Amino acid sequence: MKFLASIAALSLLAVAPAFAQGQDFSKVEEVVTNLGHNMYAVTGAGGNTTVAVGSDAVIVVDTQFAPVYDKLKAAITGLSPLPVKFVINTHYHGDHTGGNEAFAKAGATLVAYETLPDRMLHPFPGPGGPGVPAPAGALPTRLYSGGSTTVTIPGVTADLVHPAPAHTNTDTIVLFKAANVISTGDIVGSAAYPNIDVASGGGIDGMIAGADYVIAHADAGTKIVPGHGPVTDKAGVIAYRAMLATARDRIAKAKAAGQTEDQVAADTSLLADLDAKWKAPGNAPPRFPRLVYESVK
Repeated sequence: MKFLASIAALSLLAVAPAFAQGQDFSKVEEVVTNLGHNMYAVTGAGGNTTVAVGSDAVIVVDTQFAPVYDKLKAAITGLSPLPVKFVINTHYHGDHTGGNEAFAKAGATLVAYETLPDRMLHPFPGPGGPGVPAPAGALPTRLYSGGSTTVTIPGVTADLVHPAPAHTNTDTIVLFKAANVISTGDIVGSAAYPNIDVASGGGIDGMIAGADYVIAHADAGTKIVPGHGPVTDKAGVIAYRAMLATARDRIAKAKAAGQTEDQVAADTSLLADLDAKWKAPGNAPPRFPRLVYESVK
């Protein structure tokens, strides 16, 4: 049961583009939130996008699902007619990298941590068969190794930080220090339990450490763009981090007491108080506890 549950959870992560094909993208609207300092969050289909407008170009963080590229690009053009020079990926999942190829064809350089292209080329199996590799044109070509790098255009500097494996082993946190904005990718979510891609190296301890990094680099005025959910702030990430730690501690205790993964997943009382805030409609209840159980030390 544990193996099947793991595959089911991973499949949802690995075949995001396949799930996207079943959605009606004609009804998607790209909603813009002004973050100040010529920076914006754009929410449409897939993960949140961050847009930083410089004096002669634009930096974009994450590209949502491929079918909404035209809508996303139109939203960005509505903010600035300047060209998108760099696209930064916070991790490899298709709901954050789907528009990569189209942005690259339009002239953008794709930037990511060094492990990301290989994972895009070798996705995990989905429920209908093997995962579909990303097209060559969607793969980032400017890669960084070690802990950090910087991407700069006139008027904007983005500091990219690779944390210890958290959501995946391809994660990047993006800090726009001058604007006091942080883009977290799926290390932070503001509206629901997060996914944890255990098979690609993610884990609950890494998620907590990633949230700690964001908290340590934020102040009361920081605008934080999570992977999913509304723009949040330091207090919001502190509450999210507390949820992660509480879930980890309770599930670790149950695991140490000999409970199986199936038993933990079936125990609706274990996280009942957290479910009231963090269990989003449609989010399968056993999934988050299973991923925590599998990754807890």
